[in-house]
Amino acid sequence: MSVADAFGRAAHYDAHAAVQRIVAEKLAERILALPPPPAPRVLEIGCGTGFLSIELVDRLPDARWLVTDIAPAMVDRARQRLGDRPNLSFAAMDGEHPDVAGRFDLICSSLSFQWFGDLAGAVARLRRRLSPEGRLVFTTLAEGSFFEWRRAHGDLAAGTRDYPSAAQLAAIGLEVEIETIPMAHKSAREFLRSVKGIGAGTPRNGHRPLTPAELRAVMGRFEAKGCVASYMVATCIAGPL
Repeated sequence: MSVADAFGRAAHYDAHAAVQRIVAEKLAERILALPPPPAPRVLEIGCGTGFLSIELVDRLPDARWLVTDIAPAMVDRARQRLGDRPNLSFAAMDGEHPDVAGRFDLICSSLSFQWFGDLAGAVARLRRRLSPEGRLVFTTLAEGSFFEWRRAHGDLAAGTRDYPSAAQLAAIGLEVEIETIPMAHKSAREFLRSVKGIGAGTPRNGHRPLTPAELRAVMGRFEAKGCVASYMVATCIAGPL
């Protein structure tokens, strides 16, 4: 299943997206602290159901927005959340390969870049879409995310993706800050439901699914350690190329 399909089928995304809300709120404050220029042209990548844009649209009242996501179902839900406003446009688009005209004063995204196949290439393409004083500001999962779940696998290979380190992000020209956000779950099953519920259950390429017995053992070890899964969230900022 593709990432677009996984997110498009995440019917109960909002119910499982506590960390996405937290990260979007923090990212909005970081964006407002820059601050953007008057009447900025804004492109949002991977809008999901609108957690980031709902934090910003009323606080940037003169901005002109293009709100996008690779999953058309998510674009529709963001449109429903944000409502009809003359300064908002919506489109289904692959943010890794942006098909947009003109330049933007702000390109932003909350927790979507970790799904890109070529992060460095995508960052370069987006930076070329910035105005001379524009900024690319996004959050992404970083190395160490879900280390508790990985640890519970012991010698088995976990299906969670490999995320970039702070050094790797800095090496592609980004200003980087890392924050750890631990999230407690009632059980291993509830953790897995939450991951699937936000469309993030797509395993890394080449992963061999665990047998039922292996998965039960992993879940037992995860629960024995307290059912906490940590999100390592990188806030990244870059100017135009």
